[in-house]
Amino acid sequence: MAVAMVSVHASPLGPLGEGENGGMNLAIRRVCEQLAHQGITTDVFTRLDRPDLPLEQLIATGSRLMRLPVGPPEPVPKHDLVPLLPQLANRLNEHARSERRRYRLIHAHYWLSGLVAERLAPDWRVPWVQSFHTLAGTKADAGLPADPERARAETVLARGADRIIASSRAEKTDIARWTAIHPDRICVVPLGVDLADYAPRPTAQYRNRLQLDEGKRVIAYAGRLERLKGLDLLLEAFAVLRATGRHDDDVVLVAGGDSHDGTSQSNHPAGEVGRLRALADDLGVAPAVRFLGPLPPVEVADLFSLADVVVVPSRTESFGLVALEALAAGTPVVTGTVGGLRDIVEDGVSGYLVAERTPAAFAAGIAAVLDDRSMAERMSMEGRHRAEHFTWGRAARRLALVYDRVTSSGGDHESPCGEPAPGL
Repeated sequence: MAVAMVSVHASPLGPLGEGENGGMNLAIRRVCEQLAHQGITTDVFTRLDRPDLPLEQLIATGSRLMRLPVGPPEPVPKHDLVPLLPQLANRLNEHARSERRRYRLIHAHYWLSGLVAERLAPDWRVPWVQSFHTLAGTKADAGLPADPERARAETVLARGADRIIASSRAEKTDIARWTAIHPDRICVVPLGVDLADYAPRPTAQYRNRLQLDEGKRVIAYAGRLERLKGLDLLLEAFAVLRATGRHDDDVVLVAGGDSHDGTSQSNHPAGEVGRLRALADDLGVAPAVRFLGPLPPVEVADLFSLADVVVVPSRTESFGLVALEALAAGTPVVTGTVGGLRDIVEDGVSGYLVAERTPAAFAAGIAAVLDDRSMAERMSMEGRHRAEHFTWGRAARRLALVYDRVTSSGGDHESPCGEPAPGL
């Protein structure tokens, strides 16, 4: 039987870099493709958010995307989706009955989807696996606005689900901390990267397209423009670099657009991109900062190959997919010691993990990469080697083990995540 995946607001076929679309969308798509290769069929249910999109679309042979017409056929802020969730659960149930479709289990992505799975799993009498991707408590801890409603819901969902999927050891720790569930019910399934898609490549043509002089060194950022992602810290660090007089020819290239969170939290009439442009102007670095807008994955890969360093200044990351993609492109990464980034970047080997979240500390890390080319070349090689440990095929195989365990009644010698217990 198939696995029913619920992803209310994040379509696996959504254009990456636009609105709320990001790593979660990509992860669902790639995992479904790899599960299909392993003979595991998936139906992914999301909300129809554009009137011109088909209600059903193939993700891969053995994986379908179903868009449910609930609410207006347009993007809706995530919190405004909560009142629509009962109707969405009913529509999903009706769809399954219309096809006489029975599911092996439900895998819900994000807390909104968990509220749908919570309604369906008891009626269907199937297990329920939950991925949060981010947590309200972790975001509040990082200085972002508190969300008590979401935090309460996440605790209830974690206690009700049969298994919780975390993408890193740090996320597992956070889930156990904020929901007070036993860590044994939380299974770590690291995400992957398309090594071929992000392989280093010639960049002269892309450099010419961007009209960048050959001597200019590139500091790159990719991600949604919102407070969580911390681009303001990179701009402040860049101002520190420029003040030394040794980085006058360096540029910052920013790939990404405003999200709903970015727009609502910016307090600027032009949204988060407007706030960041104004900040760059105030810091005196605006002429050397270029906002490229949302880019398709193939162009993000070009950007990472072109860059001398990729900076991931996020306040928190459950995993850190951008950092992994940069390493796959052979580009050193400078990031903070937060969340899953500590599992991806090896400090001093494939980049730098900056302990202090200050412009001066990040500027020092960026300068260390830019000013020592031999070391940067070693980091490039080590980063590519590190990325080879993270593949979507491995992620899907690990997830399949969890599915098998949650739908079986194996002996006590097995762990709740489908692997032999330590020492056996």
